[in-house]
Amino acid sequence: MLKTKGAKLLLAVYILLFLAMLLFSFLTPMLKDDYSYCFAWGTNERITSIAQIPASMAVHRQLTNGRVVAHSLVQLILIAPKAVFNLLNALNAVLLAWLFRRHFRDLGESRSALLLILGAFLLWNYMAGFGQVFLWLDGAVNYSWGISLFLLYLWPYTAAWLGAEYRRSTVKDILFLPLAFAAGAYSENGSIATLFAALCLTVLTALREKKLSWKSVVGLVLGTLGFVFLMSAPATSGRSSDLSVSVLADNLRNVLSVSQEALLPLYIIFAVSLAACLLVGADRRRIVLAGILFLAGVGSVACFVFALYFTDRHLCFTIFFTVLACLILLGELLRLGRKTLPVLLLAAMAVPFVFNLALGSLDIAVIYKKSLDRQAAIEQALADGVRDAELEVFMPWTKYSGPRSSDLEADPTLWPNPSIARYYGFDSVVGVWPPES
Repeated sequence: MLKTKGAKLLLAVYILLFLAMLLFSFLTPMLKDDYSYCFAWGTNERITSIAQIPASMAVHRQLTNGRVVAHSLVQLILIAPKAVFNLLNALNAVLLAWLFRRHFRDLGESRSALLLILGAFLLWNYMAGFGQVFLWLDGAVNYSWGISLFLLYLWPYTAAWLGAEYRRSTVKDILFLPLAFAAGAYSENGSIATLFAALCLTVLTALREKKLSWKSVVGLVLGTLGFVFLMSAPATSGRSSDLSVSVLADNLRNVLSVSQEALLPLYIIFAVSLAACLLVGADRRRIVLAGILFLAGVGSVACFVFALYFTDRHLCFTIFFTVLACLILLGELLRLGRKTLPVLLLAAMAVPFVFNLALGSLDIAVIYKKSLDRQAAIEQALADGVRDAELEVFMPWTKYSGPRSSDLEADPTLWPNPSIARYYGFDSVVGVWPPES
């Protein structure tokens, strides 16, 4: 039995988060890359067993990118009905909330619930490409599932720095080894940011304690080996931009302008929260931790100065780390009895959240309805013996419905049309625009 109102509130937050993410996951159809990863790289055979995935990912590493840990998981999940992903995706959202809460668990249930609600508001309002990061199958596995992996990997380093309770065991130590490698090999910009944070926390903890933890060092070594494995993929070398001054300057301008548009509200919240903590003499260790996470996020987006392309979903790790840094600082204010700023921020963020929730939910529902209409059209075309199908494209008008571009091309040879045609059994598929109303 839950004995306190705070415990009931915290449980309600977890339940509502699970139900919301489960609903939105069910309403988000398969899109773009999802169809491609249903098939083995190299042979184009439909993936129907785990045994096919290693060979597929070996070719993927040669031709596409080195993110074979994430995309192996994508291909594994696509073997099962999409309902399995929907359930796992909702569970991951709860896991993320739980991992966030570990950073301020000692505040108690009520104040932890307040911070988690604020964190949900911030992520819903300011996560660039929300649908790509949280709801689209391939995107969710690569991004929001990735941050869960990174936070699991980082916790021993964070707990050691904060002096938080961390119960060691042989099983945990053994499981940490593949976890560390996977964290390093998961994402180009997410992994490097996570390794940076782990290194900073290791050095600072060693300087304070006058000793170096072997587990921290082993975790860093394995994480670095994973990152080397990721970046040494033959396909990855072709994804860096020209290193000429003019190209780098253009990339820097693009990264700065996109970051300013997407990150400015969060950076203002971080700056105000940091200033408030410094003024009231908050715990130095938590201020330093928030600063490390913030810098890790900055480094995550700075990597794209050297990348071949940069899209809004690439900001996700920066936004995650920045939101967590803000919550840690605001938690310190609550710990010291300074409730004004956290409560005012919660109230302020609730206003855009209401509008964004309404608009986002409507957009998700509209795209889901269009996906049902498309499925009916596909079934009718197959029944009529049509070999070259024309399908109406999806055009989301908010960031909550997966990729914010048409999901089909007018040219049947352009990706992802061949994968979609193969998935449904057509010779070719083309996208057509909906009739103007």
